[in-house]
Amino acid sequence: MSTAADQGWDWAGPQTKQPTIPPRPRTEPTNGPGGVNNSTNRTGGAFAPSLGLSVNKTTVVNGGPGGTRGPGRGAGGKVPGSDFMSNEDIRAFCEYLRKDSRNRATERAMDADHLEAVLRTIPDASGSLHGSRPRARRVARWLRKIAAAEKNIQKYSAMVYGTFEREYESDLRKVGKGRHQPPPASKFGWR
Repeated sequence: MSTAADQGWDWAGPQTKQPTIPPRPRTEPTNGPGGVNNSTNRTGGAFAPSLGLSVNKTTVVNGGPGGTRGPGRGAGGKVPGSDFMSNEDIRAFCEYLRKDSRNRATERAMDADHLEAVLRTIPDASGSLHGSRPRARRVARWLRKIAAAEKNIQKYSAMVYGTFEREYESDLRKVGKGRHQPPPASKFGWR
């Protein structure tokens, strides 16, 4: 039987030293009293059932499972409405662009704020934080311009559909009559 001194422990002082013998790797099984392998059961042989929880979430986007395509993509990985075969396609395309750029603009604005906050804490070569704020603003300015450009994409994509409706209004009315034709007014009626 080995003693504490043989294992590299120093019990003389109020603080204990770490053992000088390196610990065994976790992959090597440790045999406890009686040859019982306690490597998988850290409670020393007590009953400890393992509990696992598995959650499966299925999201349906455009009639298919959401995990098979990129976010917001239509069938076949294309942008919705990008074939421009009807006014609904043009509207779906413009709406997709608007929503996608809104999310990107928000993310880029938050990224710019975060970048500026991080760069403010970096001192210059002499160790001074004196000019760190202006330097951080100069760097983050370009991310803010990207966020502003994404906001313009939102605005312009909404303008595309508005202009399309205005320019092709008469054609859309002709096409729309075949689809949404009101009931014909009768010549004779109660009133």
